[in-house]
Amino acid sequence: MRMIHTHYRSVAAAGVLAWAMSLLVSCATTSEFDDYGPAPIPEGKGRLTLEAGGIPRLNFYIIDTETEEEVYADTPLQAAFSPSAFQSGQVETNLVVDLDPGLYRVVVNTHIDDDVELQDVEIRAGLETFKVVRVGRFQAILSGQAGSRLPFVIMDYNMSNILGRGITSPDVRHFIVPENHYKIRIENSTSGLDAQRPLEVSFGRITPIQIGVSTEEGDEGDDQ
Repeated sequence: MRMIHTHYRSVAAAGVLAWAMSLLVSCATTSEFDDYGPAPIPEGKGRLTLEAGGIPRLNFYIIDTETEEEVYADTPLQAAFSPSAFQSGQVETNLVVDLDPGLYRVVVNTHIDDDVELQDVEIRAGLETFKVVRVGRFQAILSGQAGSRLPFVIMDYNMSNILGRGITSPDVRHFIVPENHYKIRIENSTSGLDAQRPLEVSFGRITPIQIGVSTEEGDEGDDQ
């Protein structure tokens, strides 16, 4: 009889321990969900996290360097975008990707012809790999004519190549480009404006570039 009582106590203790462990696991899972934390890395996978200096979403694709096969692609952004994250306070990111272990090349498309490439990105099972994407943002602001929209071109600093095109807007529109020095040229045949502006784009910053427009004769809008 004593042995039976001991057995029952052992079973009861095991049951309490199992209940406590299940409660602990349940709390940990709920805590991660409530805090909007990242999901666990799937078994057999590794995780790639891109850091873009506060930019929550990028257009990019991932290539397996051994097979040269594209294994992932996501292009949520348009040519010039008004990011909802800055208007609503909610940040949604596409910069976390789970991949099979291996060696990859990451190609990030920007709003100009120059892409940013990350070579030899190694993914290991069960581990998270962080990579920095050296891009920044700028916003072209037209002053002097409320609501005006003027096209402009993005050129290298020596103004030898046109790298991209855009248009001014009263809305918040950010252009993502590689970290570098550029020149912005805006032409308006109606007002006779032919303005050039130097532009320095840095990682982790939003650079506003202001172009003044006046209807007065002789003013080319050189005030910044």
